[in-house]
Formats: sequence, structure tokens, C-alpha cells
Amino acid sequence: MTNPPDFPEVRNSSAGARKSRRVTRIVAIVIAALATVAVVAVVAFVAVVRKAQPSRPGSFYSLPAPLPKKPLGTVVRSEVLGGLPPGARGWKILYMSTSYTGKPTAVSGMVIVPARASSGLRPVVAFANGTVGVASNCALSIQGAKHLDFLHGLRAYLDAGDAAVMTDYQGLGTPGPHPYLVGRSEAETVLDSVRAAHNLTEAHAGRTFAVTGPSQGGHAALFTGQLAATYAPDLKLVGVAASAPPTDLKELFRLKVERPFGKVLSAFALDAWSHAYGHNLDNAFTPVARPIVRRMLRLCIHNETQVLGFFPLTQILKIGYLKSLPWKTEPWKTDLEQNTPGKTKIPAPVLISQGDADLLVHPPVTAAFVKHLCAMGEKVEYRVYPGVVHDAGAQSASNVAAWIADRFAGKIPPSNC
Repeated sequence: MTNPPDFPEVRNSSAGARKSRRVTRIVAIVIAALATVAVVAVVAFVAVVRKAQPSRPGSFYSLPAPLPKKPLGTVVRSEVLGGLPPGARGWKILYMSTSYTGKPTAVSGMVIVPARASSGLRPVVAFANGTVGVASNCALSIQGAKHLDFLHGLRAYLDAGDAAVMTDYQGLGTPGPHPYLVGRSEAETVLDSVRAAHNLTEAHAGRTFAVTGPSQGGHAALFTGQLAATYAPDLKLVGVAASAPPTDLKELFRLKVERPFGKVLSAFALDAWSHAYGHNLDNAFTPVARPIVRRMLRLCIHNETQVLGFFPLTQILKIGYLKSLPWKTEPWKTDLEQNTPGKTKIPAPVLISQGDADLLVHPPVTAAFVKHLCAMGEKVEYRVYPGVVHDAGAQSASNVAAWIADRFAGKIPPSNC
């Protein structure tokens, strides 16, 4: 039997098969190339993010062993700061404070004053900085003058002859953990930083002070106002300025926990509360989320490149993040409540600044908090900045500096309650 005739449809089928195989090979090559590019891009991205992270704290931040039995605010160690703007001099300091455990500890920070001589003791502006991360190497003082832009309005205070002091908070710079959004701990480190500035002879800083801060720093400023009279009766508080402060934590968690950066900040807080109050952190996060959260806890937030490092991690958390809703579940529900400011009256005027386009601290939550303070009989001025997002601290800096100058001058505080 001879071979069947070479029918056209048979020829076409064979040619189609060959063409299909070529297409498959081409697709496979393209996919492999894209995968290679993706891997290279991820590796490059990780390298950039890693390079953007600050260096580890040096020996300056090591706690003395044993800790000296000295009063709160005693300067344990100081070092002259270089690279400051003209007309300023400053120091990096390590000072005695109170740990979130209630025991003595040492905390780092910076003191900056005008270079010109002072005829008397300078009033003190205490800066409570916003969120920079919770890892020890995230402390602003580690890179000194490089991060002075976090001290909103610093130039105005120096020009006015004020002393400025900024705490790193416990666990930033010094060994962790950092008690993020633990109101009492934040306040105690701020108050002891004012004492430390006063005890640093070269600074000529007095005991009269105002406190200011954005975001986490606004939270810290409000708690500083609440605790000042009982924790530091030797100091004189004249004003509290808080910009975009997280206030009703239960409501902010509820509103923002599904947003990418809401996940980051809630992870910081839940981890901090697990240390401060002895909770099991595994009860907060799903098994998928736990290694991702541990990675986030090692990253800092000083600039946009560092912020980008959180993006892929928050995308993975879409698979699963919280085991239960913290605002409905103990012990987290109690933690949220006890670290919400507004339960104790502040014995000084209050200025609260808020951007009306803030996507992180919900403006209606801040407005409700102001209404609550007014109902408590506080002297509150509330300023809303149209179109401003979560940078009310920077946008309101000149207004805050003028407001604080009036408090030092003893002028009658305005209120729009």
C-alpha cells in the first residue's frame, strides 16, 4: 500500500503544530525573561531599601551597667553635635528616665540652643517627634543634625532665644523595645528630657516649657500635658501643641487598619503593647502575618525610600493580618482605651492642628476629641488646614511657634470652644 496522498488539511495540521510549538517556546522565553527581570527588580528594590536604613546605634547609646542611682533627668552622657545651622549649638544626650516597666532607665535625645549667650535661663521647647519606626536604629539623634527637619519650627525657637530638646523615646537609640503609643512612657521621657536640658549646664535651659509634636508626637504631647503636674511638679508647663494627634485609638484602628500604612502603625502599637503589658503577640496576628510583622518592626520611616520598603509587606498582609478585631477583643481593647488621651485635664492651654485631607488621622475623630476637651473645660484652640494631609506638623509650624511664643510671654490663650 502506498502512502496516502498529501492532503492539504494534513499539511496544515502539521504546520499548525510546528507554529504552536514555536509560539509556546517564545512565550516560555518571554515569561522566563520577565521572571528574571522581576527577580532582579525585587533584589534591587530590597538592596535599595536596606541601604536606606540607618546604621546601628554606637557605643554612646549603650546603657551604663549598673545604671547610676541619680534623679530623673540627670545627664548620664553628652556629646557635642556637629553640622548644626549657623547660630546654633547642641548636644546629643543620654539621660535618666522611667522605663515602661516602672524601673529606672536611660533615654537618648538632643538639646539645641542659640549660640549667642543668654542673660538668664532659657524657656524650653520640648519636641516629641512623630513616628520614625520602632527599631533601635530609628532614633533621630543617631544622625544628629541630618534630621533637624523633624523639629518643625526649630529656627523660630532659636531666633526667639529658646532652648530646644527632643527625646528619642525609650528604646530608640537605646536598646528596645520602644513602647510605641504607650502614653505614660512617652510623657515621662518628654518630661525628663526637659529636666535633662535644665541639668545640662552649657544649655542655660530653665524649667518653664511648652511641648509640641506631630502624629505620635502629638499623642505624646497630650499625655505630657496630662502627666506634667503629677510626674514633674518641679517643671512649669505653659502650653501643649499637638498636630494631627491620634486620639480615639479604637475608632482610628477601626477606620484605618485595612489601609496599608494603617497596618504598619497598628502592628507597631500591638507589638509595643505586648511588651508593655505582657500580652502574647501571637494572639493578635495570623500565622501568615507574623513573619511579615517581624520584618516591618525592623524598618525605619525617615524618608520616602524607607516608606516604600513597607509596600510589598503590606501587600502580603492582604492574605491575612489580624486574628480578631483589636477594638472588640481583649486585651487589646483595654490597651486602646488606656492609651487614648483625654481622661485627665491638662493644666495648660492646648493648640490642636489638623489637616482636613489627612488620610491617616481621620479629621472627624480629631474634631470629636476637641469637642470632648472643650466639654472638660480645657482652653483649646483648634486650627484646621484645608487640603493638608498628614503633615500638619510641618504646615502649621510657624503658627505653632507664634502660639508658643505667646505662651512664654504670658498672653491670654485664645480658645474657639
